[in-house]
Amino acid sequence: MQKMTDGEVLIAINNVLQPVKKQVLKAGPKSTKIRVSSPQRAELQQTITSQLTAFGVKYTNDIIKSESSFPVTNIRFRDNSNLRIVYKKLGGGSGAGAALTKLSESSQALYAALVFNVLKRPMSNKDVNLDNFVKASSTAITDENFNSMVNNLPDDWVNSSIAGANALWRRYGTKGKFTFHRGSPQVAQIEGTFTAINKSEGAFGNLNKWSPADIYMISSGYNPATIANEKTLKGLNVAMWENLKANKLIGVSLKKITGSGTISNMNFPTDRKQTTAEFRGATTNMDAMDGYVKWGVGNNERIQFRSFGGETSLTGWQGEIKGASANQGKISLGPMNFVLRTHGLAPLPESKVSARLATENSPQHAATIANLMVQFGIADDLQGTAEMIQQKSNKYRYSKYLVMVLLNTLNSAPKQIADEVVQDMYLYASSQASYSAPYIKLQ
Repeated sequence: MQKMTDGEVLIAINNVLQPVKKQVLKAGPKSTKIRVSSPQRAELQQTITSQLTAFGVKYTNDIIKSESSFPVTNIRFRDNSNLRIVYKKLGGGSGAGAALTKLSESSQALYAALVFNVLKRPMSNKDVNLDNFVKASSTAITDENFNSMVNNLPDDWVNSSIAGANALWRRYGTKGKFTFHRGSPQVAQIEGTFTAINKSEGAFGNLNKWSPADIYMISSGYNPATIANEKTLKGLNVAMWENLKANKLIGVSLKKITGSGTISNMNFPTDRKQTTAEFRGATTNMDAMDGYVKWGVGNNERIQFRSFGGETSLTGWQGEIKGASANQGKISLGPMNFVLRTHGLAPLPESKVSARLATENSPQHAATIANLMVQFGIADDLQGTAEMIQQKSNKYRYSKYLVMVLLNTLNSAPKQIADEVVQDMYLYASSQASYSAPYIKLQ
């Protein structure tokens, strides 16, 4: 094919860009920039570069940070003039909240599949193109639309996904072939096994407390159905550890990456839990419906226990871990009872039982709470305290009853047992409990 003149090339490019929103800018005496906005920027780039290749025109796809994290097409003409095509997202957007979470997590799976199964080396922004992603898509099994991952990922998340894929490659690039999963049937199988066990054991209030893994790396030939036979959390966690250790099934928790990306081991049985939490005393008073367990040496390092429901709601009783500068997570009543039983202590009454007793407001139940207050040392007049309790709201009686049972349980337990209970509560709130699953954190 005879090479086209510079003018003919420009006409061909303009024909491709005709239906696209664009802005033509003069960037210098011999430099022109066209900023195009399209909801299918990857497809548009592929169309232009395919035509340039067919025309025999030299070009490069380069990263110009001041323009975009998506590769920019640079064309050098025979008269040494330069045309730069910058591709920007248009419309659709990436959404926010759950929509952005789904897009960014799924895109990380796609970028990792590109590095492991197509490039087989670390990637750069220059590798961000439609052809590469099409090749990688069969080993990135997600619940996100492919076009959204290719075209709608914000620039900061493009950079984060590149860094994340490269960090995973540095650790696991020589460990075998992997597929990458988010919201796939294989992930549903893992989560379903946990849910069935947790329904009977009641250790966790939600899946993320057991494992906050956002994507899974699954080695070629491994079937997660092999863990479905586990019937206890202990057995499930052992299976998860054995598979992680053998590089067969690796849960990955994701955070946005601004540097080169690091990987941390989380809940590995070989790692010693790093916490200074222990039982350092408990406090409450007669008027307040809440109570506190001190876990650290700082004034604010304590766990607040109370009902977190609305003013008229007799639900939501839980503990919130307070820190020096921020709250550090919560533990609900079910998991709290699992911790108590694990350490040989009596569980607290069920939430619905406390709610019923609070609503009935019998003199006997008021006397029970009053007796717990006397035992704890904040009251000495049993009858007067019981009468005061009957004058309080249902929510007060609901919350205070559970608070007083817990605080007296910890006060009367051996110090070592009380320390271990508080440690497990603290670790549970940060998804690091001894009965949580092992995973890696990518950040």
